[in-house]
Amino acid sequence: MMDSAASGGPSSSKRHHPYERALEPSPMPASTLFTTNTAQNHCNKPNDESKAVIDEGKKLLVGSVQQVAQWCRMLSFLEPTKIIYQVFGVMDSVKTGSNKCEKIFCLRSEQKKSGIVCVFYEIDRKMPSISKGTFVLCTGHVKGKNKLQVFTIREILEDKNAFDRISLVSHWTINDILIYKV
Repeated sequence: MMDSAASGGPSSSKRHHPYERALEPSPMPASTLFTTNTAQNHCNKPNDESKAVIDEGKKLLVGSVQQVAQWCRMLSFLEPTKIIYQVFGVMDSVKTGSNKCEKIFCLRSEQKKSGIVCVFYEIDRKMPSISKGTFVLCTGHVKGKNKLQVFTIREILEDKNAFDRISLVSHWTINDILIYKV
């Protein structure tokens, strides 16, 4: 009986890795899954995929509270609106800010070792009613140190391991940004 890895089947050890230079051009690099084209590519070198990713528009990075807090410090040289973060963590209590449309809460890691202050503005919609201690996914921009302006909040019912896997790809994207920063 022939092993699928030996035959070059689906479990073959030759997988695309973002740091590996492909000998033949791949149809789409893995890190472009998390970028949005808002402007045309300004890269003059067609074979330099990593540089092309850096020159594109907005990036979506998915990570835990601890990861996003670290990434914000590492990417502080970038314009804050160039990166949209999706942060998963545990919802803490919500309070009204200085404006009545401003809702402030803390998103904590599961181990409660780190947290990010989140601000949601109830301008065009109300903040969903989510109880304290619920595992949530928040999407938004960074506003200052450990502060996130949140656009959407939703309860996470999916497998948490899926978020760990996707945050690894986000980490690779950040490494590419740091390697090729201008």
